[in-house]
Amino acid sequence: MDQSEPSTDKKELIFRAALRLFNANGFDRTPTSQISREAGVATGTLFHYFETKEELINALYLRCKDSMLREVMAGFDKAVPFRAGLRRVYGNLIAWAINNSGEYLFFQQFSNSTLIGDKTRETGREKFGPLLDILDEGVRQDLIKTVQPDYLLYLISGMVMSTTGYLLDHPEKQRDEGFLEQSFGMLWDSIRQ
Repeated sequence: MDQSEPSTDKKELIFRAALRLFNANGFDRTPTSQISREAGVATGTLFHYFETKEELINALYLRCKDSMLREVMAGFDKAVPFRAGLRRVYGNLIAWAINNSGEYLFFQQFSNSTLIGDKTRETGREKFGPLLDILDEGVRQDLIKTVQPDYLLYLISGMVMSTTGYLLDHPEKQRDEGFLEQSFGMLWDSIRQ
């Protein structure tokens, strides 16, 4: 057995426990002892990986962002027409949020928190390079409004949050392709040239 496996497993257990507890109780009401207990590891083990609870929440933020970005680009093909490619990315974002609701809810709670450090935010923004490239291409082709791609990303994120919130409240609509197409159509109408 690879000797790095147990430590990786423990780190993963810590991430999972922290995600559940931060979502349920918030940051201030989640002591590290509770995270350790929930993860089934010693508190010293938690501090072996993360010197502070703040370091843990920042690492969790980037881990969730990586999870999202892996899913967002799944099946994306530059060769398809721009609108179809953007529709794929939009659908992937919503699917990720529904299938990873704990991570999604973590972002809802902490993305604007002062607990997330400037360096972590910058690293997170850099991870959005592929999405910004897609939006740049739409602007370059004169298919979408000529505004800053990062502003377009905020608009898309707002629509994704609204749609995901609705779908979490109405699970019967989650597999309704007509609804998702209608939702994307509203987004498309707001950004197209």
